[in-house]
Amino acid sequence: MSEGLARRKALRELGRRLGIRATASGDCALLDRALTHGSFVFEQRAKGHQLSNERLEFLGDSVIGLAAAAWLHDRYPDEPEGRLSRRRQQLVSGAALARSAAQLGLSAALRLGKGETRGAGAHRPSILADAFEAVVGAVFVCEGYNAAARFVQRVHLSQTESVARADARTALQELSQARFKAAPRYEFAGETGPPHARVFVARVSAGSVVGTGRGPTKKTAQAEAAADALRKLG
Repeated sequence: MSEGLARRKALRELGRRLGIRATASGDCALLDRALTHGSFVFEQRAKGHQLSNERLEFLGDSVIGLAAAAWLHDRYPDEPEGRLSRRRQQLVSGAALARSAAQLGLSAALRLGKGETRGAGAHRPSILADAFEAVVGAVFVCEGYNAAARFVQRVHLSQTESVARADARTALQELSQARFKAAPRYEFAGETGPPHARVFVARVSAGSVVGTGRGPTKKTAQAEAAADALRKLG
């Protein structure tokens, strides 16, 4: 099997695993481009390779931002703009995107120049984040915004928020133990909203500091309370 056929087969398998088509004219041109770094194009320009993932990255960045904003708007109906903005910044950060790219196995499918390959560029967070954005851009071009937004929600938003919740509670636990020699204490302060859209309220005490959080689940409310306490503790 030629190198070109082998790569197309690998890309088709990757597309199936990701649950996307991202194809053009029956092959994997868009997904291939999404995983082609500029360093590879620069080295291979004499062989006719002219397109890197930069344009798809540009598209994917906007799609991810909009998908994250819409998801947060629906998930947290009572939160003000400021808190929604902070949540979105966390979801679209380079570190978060790179983590999702690594979990999806994009590192193994990247095409890099020789220098980047020798320098372990396939595991560099900035390159991984760009590749994830480009893959989202490819889904958008091929399948439209709705499919791209569903892809972002399925493989990135929910998982990233779960990691952030765990990080906040763990960080508060460690800080409270170090500073106050005691674990933080959580309690629930009620719930609001109709049965199909409950919003839980939680409080956490760490020393003399009290953090408050709201969320669609008790775990989310506790994580928000932990994040609030962390901000107050500096």
